[in-house]
Amino acid sequence: MVFLFCGNLILAKEYYNIIDYGAVGDGKTINTLSIQSAIDDAAENGGGIVFFPAGDFLTRTIILKDNITLYLSNGCRILGTTDLNRFDSSFGSFVDSYGRKFGTALIFAKDADNISIEGNGIIDGQGFEKYYPRKEGIYRPYIIRFIRCNFVKIKDVTLLNSAAWVQHYIECDDLLIDGITVRSYSNKNNDGLNIEGCQRVTVTRCNIDSEDDSIVLKTLSTRACKDIVISDCIISGLKSAIKTGTESAGNFENIAITNCVIYGTRGISLLAVDGGSINNVTISNISMRDTYAVIVIRLGNRMRKYAIPDSLIPDSHGTIKNVMISNIQAVNVTESNDFICGIPNGYVENISLSNIKIEYMGGGKYQDFINDILELEDEYPKAKMFGILPSYGFFIRHAKNITINNLEITYKDVEERPALYFDDVIDFQISGLKAKAPSMDTPLIYLRNSQDGIVSGSIPVGSLKVLAKIDGSDTKKIIFNENYLDDNSKRFIVNPEVSVNQVYNLK
Repeated sequence: MVFLFCGNLILAKEYYNIIDYGAVGDGKTINTLSIQSAIDDAAENGGGIVFFPAGDFLTRTIILKDNITLYLSNGCRILGTTDLNRFDSSFGSFVDSYGRKFGTALIFAKDADNISIEGNGIIDGQGFEKYYPRKEGIYRPYIIRFIRCNFVKIKDVTLLNSAAWVQHYIECDDLLIDGITVRSYSNKNNDGLNIEGCQRVTVTRCNIDSEDDSIVLKTLSTRACKDIVISDCIISGLKSAIKTGTESAGNFENIAITNCVIYGTRGISLLAVDGGSINNVTISNISMRDTYAVIVIRLGNRMRKYAIPDSLIPDSHGTIKNVMISNIQAVNVTESNDFICGIPNGYVENISLSNIKIEYMGGGKYQDFINDILELEDEYPKAKMFGILPSYGFFIRHAKNITINNLEITYKDVEERPALYFDDVIDFQISGLKAKAPSMDTPLIYLRNSQDGIVSGSIPVGSLKVLAKIDGSDTKKIIFNENYLDDNSKRFIVNPEVSVNQVYNLK
């Protein structure tokens, strides 16, 4: 029996050592029956701790039940079998938004309460492509999949080498992911952590490095992903560090992302393209290096239906509103892929960027600035979806109530694009912009068909020809005030289709 201290209470939990059930830690013996017997006995007695001592315990799928803790001691490794036929595909299989079929998981639970995996041991899925190739009929297993479970804790363990996504939590509530390490480049689609339609979730102190997206919030049904905290994590990988979507039939609400270090990814992406909405997101205190994007926000109109009853399928695109992003530093950003984009008649609204400092690689050409950017309403959303952007900093289109305060951006190579490019932006404020001037006669800021905007306190760095170029017959009420320019710089150029009395220079 193990005694757990909880405040002034002492809780007793029965202790079930898998060795007592015949498990052998030689890395060769299949221990599924021994491990499952220990779990089943604990469950029949109201729950307990199933203890894994040091050793290499090979197994196929094991199923957690109510009030069960798997405790992995130092020196313990749970190894997934490399024999595909050893996994039971009759439960827990999964079809993603592309129609790709995935198998069950090494550790599986459904409709279970008060379950946890803890300790300093390792779970190694051994999901290498030579064992689990990506082809029709091969249903690659995950390491963990929990469905509709409540009060779930995954703490301190290390997860390695999944055959597909490392972890998948579906409609689980009161979920804590704390202090885990993920390393998975063993196969493709190796997302580090997928949270689908879950509520009241904390992800903290994690170290995640994966072949695909690192931390992903998804909604493949209309159940919202909400009340989420992601904090104090070290995140790397080949795709997005943290993102919502791309599966986004339901809403993403009340999300805080803070105190994270990110490298080698495409940064943070907020994506809503299937009818779901994003509302009330705060992102703060983030350090990035060697990424190929920093911030991507995309409202789209792809509208995939997923396995949702017809009566619940969203009948129009969603919204993105109320996003605050502050205190971000990013160095050696290798590509300029940062954008905030809605769609025609579908505006991204109430976005605030403040105290942000970014160092881009640069290298953009003047032709990139003047090229048209397609709308691509129904395309898969990602950082590179528009190709080369017309700005080296932020490209913002179809947006309302945009605030940019104390944004400092620079570049390394020669750059011929503006720092900011606004197209169909209504009600905006740019204050305290400090940006390296582009070469040629390119303006620092380009505004097209935008209205009710104020540009103040801009500090160009280097030799600037023009602060702003203003274009488009729908442009109205643009004010420039107290921008710091030398005598050789023009404040703005107004193209003929813009009414001259719609642009004001106060000082």
